[in-house]
Amino acid sequence: MRELLKEYLILITQLEHQFCSSSSFTLQKFWFYVHPTLHTMSNIYSLIMDIRNLARDVMEEDIDMLIIDGFHRNNNIPQQIKGGGLLSILIDRMTNLSGDLATKKLYMYLLSKSSQPYVTMLNSWIHNGEIQDPYGEFMIQERKGVKKEHLEEDFNDAYWEMRYTINKDVVPPFLIPFKSKILLAGKYLNVIRECGIAIQGPQQQLMDDIVGKDSVDKTDFNFSNDILAAMDDGKFVDSIENAYKCANRTLLDLLLKDQQLIARLRSIKHYFFLDQSDFFTHFLDLASVELKKPSSQVSLTKLQSLLDLVLRNPSSVAHTDPFKEDVKVEMSNVRLVDQLLRIINVETGPVTRTNSMSEIFGARKDIGRMGNESEYEGSEDGSVIGGERLGFAGGVVWNVGGNKQLLMGIDALTLDYTVTFPLSLVISRKALTKYQLLFRHLLHLKYVEQLLCNTWTEHSKSFYWRRGSGHPTIEAWKSRVFALRQNMLVFIQQFAYYITNEVLEPQWRNLEAKLAKVSTVDQVLQYHSDFLDTCLKECMLTNAKLLRTYSKLASACVLFSNTTEKFMKSLTILESQVESVTDPLQTDTQDRTLQQFEKFEEYFLYHIKLLIECLNFYSATETVQFLCLVVRLDYNLYFTKK
Repeated sequence: MRELLKEYLILITQLEHQFCSSSSFTLQKFWFYVHPTLHTMSNIYSLIMDIRNLARDVMEEDIDMLIIDGFHRNNNIPQQIKGGGLLSILIDRMTNLSGDLATKKLYMYLLSKSSQPYVTMLNSWIHNGEIQDPYGEFMIQERKGVKKEHLEEDFNDAYWEMRYTINKDVVPPFLIPFKSKILLAGKYLNVIRECGIAIQGPQQQLMDDIVGKDSVDKTDFNFSNDILAAMDDGKFVDSIENAYKCANRTLLDLLLKDQQLIARLRSIKHYFFLDQSDFFTHFLDLASVELKKPSSQVSLTKLQSLLDLVLRNPSSVAHTDPFKEDVKVEMSNVRLVDQLLRIINVETGPVTRTNSMSEIFGARKDIGRMGNESEYEGSEDGSVIGGERLGFAGGVVWNVGGNKQLLMGIDALTLDYTVTFPLSLVISRKALTKYQLLFRHLLHLKYVEQLLCNTWTEHSKSFYWRRGSGHPTIEAWKSRVFALRQNMLVFIQQFAYYITNEVLEPQWRNLEAKLAKVSTVDQVLQYHSDFLDTCLKECMLTNAKLLRTYSKLASACVLFSNTTEKFMKSLTILESQVESVTDPLQTDTQDRTLQQFEKFEEYFLYHIKLLIECLNFYSATETVQFLCLVVRLDYNLYFTKK
C-alpha cells in the first residue's frame, strides 16, 4: 500500500506541475489521468475499512485478543487482521471481486507483495525448523515451556503434540491442504537440531536425491490460477512437498539407522516381556531374600548390582545385548492392581461396584449354590475368604485386620530403561510406564506359578501327603486339595501362555512388520503406541471388571500356597486320629481348617466361572482375542459344566 500511495503522490505532483505550467491542461485531461487511480484508491479504502471493522468486532467480542499463555506474542493486534489472517482477507476479496479485472489485478498485486514476508517465514520453518515470527503472524505456534527433557520424566508429557501446534484460525487458504506437512517438516527438523546435528540450507541436489525430481501436480489442489500466479506461480507447493519428504526421510534414518530404534525395542522386549529371560530367573534366585522384605526396606543398590552381575554373565542371553547397561531396577510404591485401577478411573471415570454384569450373565443363578455372594465381593484383591481378611507377602500369611496391605519387594519390583532424545519421542515415559505395567503383570504370574509349583513339591515330598491313610474320607479330602492345586496351576500357566504366546508375541511380530515398511516418523509413533495399547487391552489390564476378577483369582492362589503348611499340620493330626475317631474330619479342632479349604474351593470356582462369563461378554464388545483365553481356561467346558 505504501508503494501505491507513493505512486499516487507522484501522480498528484505531476498533475500539479501540468496545471501550473501548461495552458492546455484541462479538466477533461485531469479527470482522464485521475480516474484509474480513483478506482484503485477506492478499493484500498474499502479494504482498510473492512479490516478496521473486523478488528473492532474482534476487540469487542474479546476473541483471541490478549496474550495467549505459553505462546510468543509481542502485541495485542488481533490475529484475524495480521499475518495469515490478513492474507485470507485478501484472497477472499480477490475471489469475490474477480469479475472486475482492474480490481482483481490490484488484489493480486497486494497478495503477491504482502505474502513475501509470510513465505520467508514459511521457508525458514520448513527448511531450517526455525520460527522467525516476532509479531505472531505465522500459522505455527511454539510453546517454549514444553521441553524434550520432560519426555523422560513426565508420564503425561506431550512434547511431540504440544511443542509446536497449528493456529487453525490464521492458516491462509492456499496453505490449508499443506498445513500438516508444514507442521511436520519443521518438527522433524527441530528434532534433528535438538540432537546437535547441523541443519544445512535447502540444497536442490540433496532434495532431488532423496525425494526425486518429479514436481507436484498442482491440479490436485483446489487453487485458482490467480492465486498461483500471485504466489510466484505456485512454486511454494513443490517447496513444501520436497522439504517435508527430505525432513521426514532424514529423521526416519536418524531413528531407524543411527539410533537403532528397532534394536532398542527388541532389547526392551527381552527385558520387559521376559523374552529369553534366563537371566531374570537367575536374578530372582539371587535376590529372593531381598525381595521378601517390605518394599521400603529393599536395597535398590543391591538389587541393581545383582542385576548387573547377571546381565554380564557370559552364559546369559543378555550378555550380547549392547544396550544392557540401560536396564535399571526400580521399586514401585503402589500395587499393580491399584495402579491400573487408578489409571482406568482417570480415563473412564470412577468405576462403581455393581451387580449389572452378573445380572447380564445370570452367573448368580448358575453358581448361587456356592453360598453367600457377599463373602466373595468384599475386597479389591480377593483376600476375603470365609469372612476372614488375609493378606499375603513373600510367602507369609498374615492378618491385616482391615488395614492397608504391606507392599512387599516382589510385588513392587519393576524395571526401568534409560532412553535419550530423540528415541524418547518413541519410547517416552508414558510408553515405558506401559511396558512396566506389562512386566509387573507377567512377573506376578511367574511368581504365583512358582508358589504353586513349590506347593506341588511340598505335597510330593511330604510323607503324610504321599502315603495312603486307609481312611476314605481323608483320601477324598487329600484328592480335593490336589485337584484344587492343579486347577490353580493350570489357570496360571494357561493365562501366562495366553499373554506371552497369543498376545505379546503376535503383536510384536506385527509391529516389526509395520516398522520395516514405515514411511513417516508419525507412523512410527502411531504404530508403537497402538502396539502397547493393544497389548494392555488384550492382557485385560484396561478393564476394571476383568482386572478385579483376575486379581481375586491370583490372590486366592497365593493364599492357598501360603496355607499349605497349615493344611499339612492338619493332615498330620488327622492321621494320628484316624484310629480313634470314626470320621476324623468331623473333629471340632479340624472343623475350621476344613471350612477354610471348602471356602478356597468355592471361592476359586466362583471367580473362575465369573471370569469366563466376563471374557465371553467382553469378547463381543471389546476384542475377540478374549475367546482364545476362554478356550484355554474352560477347555471342553470343564468349569461351565462343573
